[in-house]
Amino acid sequence: MKRVTGRFNAAEYVAVAQAAARDGLKPGAWVAAVATTAAARPVGAGSATQRHPELEGLRSELLVVRRLATNISGNLNDVARHANSTGELKGEVVAMMEFIRKLARRMDRVIEDIRMLTR
Repeated sequence: MKRVTGRFNAAEYVAVAQAAARDGLKPGAWVAAVATTAAARPVGAGSATQRHPELEGLRSELLVVRRLATNISGNLNDVARHANSTGELKGEVVAMMEFIRKLARRMDRVIEDIRMLTR
């Protein structure tokens, strides 16, 4: 892993922190998710997004949701390891399940937005 640092003025940091909180991430993790999403875009790719510029935002949203789902899978592995060794479920399971429900609703909204755009 490589560490990259950035600087934000007060207003920029507030915007980043709010966006990160909205997505259930810490600011550094959110910046990494957004940066890797932008870096993954093919050079010159734009024809679909030129016809439907909203698709780029929805694509970015789905990539953030995918990253959150990946984080959840790691957390579930920790819960399973704990349950297997102690026979007890951690108290965080309820909170994690609610987060998964919220994430699924968020994916449903993005999928519906894409459906409406591509009718």
